[in-house]
Amino acid sequence: MHKVPALTVLLLLCICPAVFGQDAMQYGLKHLTVLAEDQKVRVLRYSPKKGDKTPIHSHPSTVVYVVKGGRVKYTMPDGSTKVTELKTGEVLLRPPVTHTDEALDDVEAILVELKQ
Repeated sequence: MHKVPALTVLLLLCICPAVFGQDAMQYGLKHLTVLAEDQKVRVLRYSPKKGDKTPIHSHPSTVVYVVKGGRVKYTMPDGSTKVTELKTGEVLLRPPVTHTDEALDDVEAILVELKQ
């Protein structure tokens, strides 16, 4: 059995929350508001205008309902990017993720985050 040095574990504990535990609400963005929250879920309204960006943040498992479709560019912690076309009326089931995003069009969605 391979043992992990205590210093490595300590560094991971210090680094991982900074990368994987960022709450987007800490930035005070106008395009992201909390509609409801309890111990099990948080409901967010995501309504960026074209060009609005959200810095690095994390989501737990999330249900997304697209109110107004459009394109959003996502950038992952490793630097890879993906442009996603959100379609009006679409419902998406998303796994936990850490990313930044930029609205390429005006978009509106309701996000239901499932707390763990």
